[in-house]
Amino acid sequence: MTGEAAAGVDDRLDLGGWVQLGLMVLLGAGIAVVVGVLIDGPFPWVTVVVIGVALAVVLPVAQLRRWWSRGGRSAVVETGSWLRSGRVPEEVPDAVWRPRVRQLEDETTGRLVSAWGAAVVTLLWAGSALDGDGADWALVLVWAVVATVGLVGSYRRRGAARRLLSTRHPVVSTD
Repeated sequence: MTGEAAAGVDDRLDLGGWVQLGLMVLLGAGIAVVVGVLIDGPFPWVTVVVIGVALAVVLPVAQLRRWWSRGGRSAVVETGSWLRSGRVPEEVPDAVWRPRVRQLEDETTGRLVSAWGAAVVTLLWAGSALDGDGADWALVLVWAVVATVGLVGSYRRRGAARRLLSTRHPVVSTD
């Protein structure tokens, strides 16, 4: 996190970015602990530790890559503020904001597919849990939360991106 812009990517992280990465580390470790507690199996505790460490590394690195692919964390935060407010400041040229919002809209479509996949897994796990034990229902709840958050968030962001793209018209050059 040097703060140097390489290829137009601002890689500086604010406090919110560091907190998000820290939470991803905890999430990765937590997933391994939950799996180790809920799933009966003849696997050693070392397996849980290895899975936890791997997820604690992979999840933050994947998040950093997502930020970098969208121009850095500051660009992601700025684009999010445009979506929340429903407007782009006049001084931001169309050549900057339109590609960002279109990319976010495209990514949101991919997240919708993932969220619907989580909904299908929820239903399948619920079918399996009908003749299982209580731990299966905990996993049904986890998948249901993942699916719900993904669906609601994705539909909301995609709608906001589409509204934003339709509100401002591109500037026509008189050259």
